[in-house]
Amino acid sequence: MRTKIIFYSILLFSISSCKNQTDRIASDGEGKVVYKITYADDNPYNNPMLPGQTQLAFNSTRACFVTSGGGGLITVVNLLDYEKKKYSSLFINSFGENYAFTDTPEDVQEQENNPQYKIETTDEKKIIAGLECRKAIVNDLTNKNKFDIYFYDKVKVYYGDSPFKDFNYLLMEYRHTKYGLPMKLEAAQVDFSPIDTGIFSVHGEFKWVDRKRFMQEIMSLKVPR
Repeated sequence: MRTKIIFYSILLFSISSCKNQTDRIASDGEGKVVYKITYADDNPYNNPMLPGQTQLAFNSTRACFVTSGGGGLITVVNLLDYEKKKYSSLFINSFGENYAFTDTPEDVQEQENNPQYKIETTDEKKIIAGLECRKAIVNDLTNKNKFDIYFYDKVKVYYGDSPFKDFNYLLMEYRHTKYGLPMKLEAAQVDFSPIDTGIFSVHGEFKWVDRKRFMQEIMSLKVPR
């Protein structure tokens, strides 16, 4: 189990020593981003296993989020293949069995439309991780609220299987709810050099289940206050 965690970590590790270099942008949109994760004060869980960061690797058609918690004892990998419309998640657990699932078409429709977003771009800008980013306002039509996000409009990333499915720019600061946990993500490091595409594949053995069972395994790690 530990081997699989190390594999995904190694493929992204080099970003920690990279400086932000806007002159190394790949022509087809490719690179790695480290996001800092923070949680709302009313977060209903208090668990030392909650992750403090996630890493994104992407190219023109695929993306991969690698998120570790509990000092690296657990890792969740989200594999997004926009071209094939295939979205899978892996749960690597040093304490027990490893689980995985692939979203059904019904799952994808639910993830992309609940909540439903209408996004309005603005000309307001700020610097995040060394890049000049634009502000957009997200109108959450489902929950009747609004919030701001920032994006880098010179690089495209396809966020299928999420409410940001139609907003195909590199998100640099945004809010997202994953596995029932609301969080805020802000880019801390960016590297636009070529990536190892091996990270977009499944490595190791997993027990393949449906989304409901996968969620049960994830939620069982949370400890209520």
